[in-house]
Amino acid sequence: MDKVFQILIVFGLVTLLIHRFIRGKGPQYLPYDFLVRLRPPLSAAVEQRLDPADPVDAEGFELEKDDLLFSYRMTGSLTIFRRRPQGGKREMQELAVPIDCTAMAIDPTTDKLYFEAGGYWFVYGTERGTGEV
Repeated sequence: MDKVFQILIVFGLVTLLIHRFIRGKGPQYLPYDFLVRLRPPLSAAVEQRLDPADPVDAEGFELEKDDLLFSYRMTGSLTIFRRRPQGGKREMQELAVPIDCTAMAIDPTTDKLYFEAGGYWFVYGTERGTGEV
C-alpha cells in the first residue's frame, strides 16, 4: 500500500511540474481596467512619451505594443488581442470605452492607454502600470 501512495505522490509532483512548465511560457497577461478621467492638458512629460494609434478607416484606431494589438471601434469597444508567433491572434479581453473617441495613444513606459473623448482623457491600465498619470 505504501508503494501505491509513493507512486501517486510522484505522479502528482510530475504532473504539477509539467503544468507549471507549460503555463510558464510567455508573459502573463494582466487585464486592463478604467483608472481615471483627466481634464486636458496632460503633463508635458506624458505627452512626449505617448505613441499615437493608427486610424483604421472611419471605424476606429489600432495600436501595437510588443505582442499585443489594441483595436478600438467607434461604437465604444476596445478589443485586446495577443499575436501568436505562428501567425494569427487570440482575443485576450474586450472592454467598454468612451464612444466616438478622437484620439487613442499608449504610454510605453507605464503601458497605460489614453482615449480622448468629449474634452477629457480617459486612462486605462493594469496593476503593473506605474508612474504618473
